Amino acid sequence: MKVSLLRCDSYEEATQILKNALKNFADLFRPGDTVLVKPNMLSARRPEEAVTTHPAIVRAVLSFLKEIRCNAMVADSPASGNFQRIAEKTGMKDVCEEFDVPIFELDQPVPVNGEVYKKINIDRRIFEVDKIVNVAKLKTHSQMVLTLAVKNTFGCVPGLEKSGWHMRCGTNENFAALLVDIHKLVKPTLNIVDGVVGMEGNGPANGKIKRFGVIALSTDGFTLDFVLCKRMSVDPLIIYTVRESLERGLIVDHDVEGDWTSRIELPVTAPVLPVPEALRSLARRLARSPRISRTKCVRCRICEERCPAKAIDIDRLKIDYEKCIKCYVCHEVCPQGAISLVRRIF
Repeated sequence: MKVSLLRCDSYEEATQILKNALKNFADLFRPGDTVLVKPNMLSARRPEEAVTTHPAIVRAVLSFLKEIRCNAMVADSPASGNFQRIAEKTGMKDVCEEFDVPIFELDQPVPVNGEVYKKINIDRRIFEVDKIVNVAKLKTHSQMVLTLAVKNTFGCVPGLEKSGWHMRCGTNENFAALLVDIHKLVKPTLNIVDGVVGMEGNGPANGKIKRFGVIALSTDGFTLDFVLCKRMSVDPLIIYTVRESLERGLIVDHDVEGDWTSRIELPVTAPVLPVPEALRSLARRLARSPRISRTKCVRCRICEERCPAKAIDIDRLKIDYEKCIKCYVCHEVCPQGAISLVRRIF
């Protein structure tokens, strides 16, 4: 199995670089295949904000699929906001119109069973298409530390179902097990990670923009994530999804094509070392907590609506820390960057 790391310094050249590389994967597809392209469309943010998959990357994928006579479509289930507005703001609507392909929200759940978790609602069309191309964004993530190929398939879970899973899983380790289950169920034919420009620090929406200069491809998302960690000098064992993948034996023998390396500033919530199981309860109690900024908050109530634990009261600008499960969904969905992650003194 091969992981390709393509050096790419700008989105002006990304479309052609990726199209050329995709020719090596043409034998994965057949003329007439229906192919669902699943980008990261987290929220209504402009492409240059590095929150979502850049439309230049999706353009390359759609152009490639058109040339090999596949029937493409683009879909995702964003964390918050109106889907049509998100499609417009992220540039996805324009690129889909350019290639005359449908774009839609993944909002038609059917229950399926994972290896660890049962009755996971995933959009039915995931199982009706012939192939899936998973197009992720290289970013940090305050809960999972990094969000790459495996985490991106969580977007196949419709809408508010996502919040419920944070409550059901409870811990980062359990949530990582869910994400690995979902990725195994979705079974992308091809995984692509847009790292031309990504995000470091306290991502996935309010971190620091960084030019990583890479597009990564592989048929195996678990191994792709592992390789990216190694090439960024990040211990795979502190990335919850990668650690879960390693424990399940999902990282396969592989060759890496490309000499790309980089560094990434991890979120303040990232563990310094892998946390032994015996200490996980203590580590969770000591983990950082969200705090609402009185000066930045515009009372849009998105965090209050999306909080799985119903721990946020925007009228009072308060968080009930007895209820808070430290999933950091509030930090992820806040469009103003008004929620910080702090050490609390008890």
